[in-house]
This record gives sequence, C-alpha cells and structure tokens, in this order.
Amino acid sequence: MEVVKSLLKPKPTPQQLLREWQRRLHNEGRNIERQIRDVQKEDKKVEKAIRDAAKALAKELVQSRKAVNHLYENKAQLNSISMHLGKIVCNGHRLHRIYLSR
Repeated sequence: MEVVKSLLKPKPTPQQLLREWQRRLHNEGRNIERQIRDVQKEDKKVEKAIRDAAKALAKELVQSRKAVNHLYENKAQLNSISMHLGKIVCNGHRLHRIYLSR
C-alpha cells in the first residue's frame, strides 16, 4: 500500500524543494537565535552573581580591616595602661623610700 502511494504521489518540483529547504533553514536559524539569547541571559546572570559576590567580599574585607584597626587601638590602650601602672608602682616605691629615709 505504501509502495503504491509513493508511486502515485507526484514528485516535488525543484522550486518546491527549494522552498522546503529554505523553510527548514529559516527554522534552524530561529532555533540558533533562541539558543544565543539563552546563553546571553545566562551570561548576564553569571555577571550579576560575580558582582554580588565581589560586593559581599569587599564588604567583608572592609569589616575585617576595621576589626584589625580596632584591635590595634585596644592594644595601644593596654600598653598605655601598663605604662601608667608602671609609673604608679615606681612612684609608690619612691614614696616608700622617702618615708623610710625620714
């Protein structure tokens, strides 16, 4: 039955074949354009993710530097207190020696 149908069916003309091929090529071109748009969308998403990550990392870096500066300030204050305590103890010894020498 199929053989009979194929024998009775008229063969397409070269113009019909050309139209069919052009239609297929046009459809494939649209598919490629769609894929290009999809890849570009993904590219933009990746760029946004990179910017967001960079922003978060920069914020974290600033916070850590502030923390380090704060710790240096605390260390300087501790050294200042230590020096004052040393002076107080030294003055106490001097006063004690003066008291004993009288």
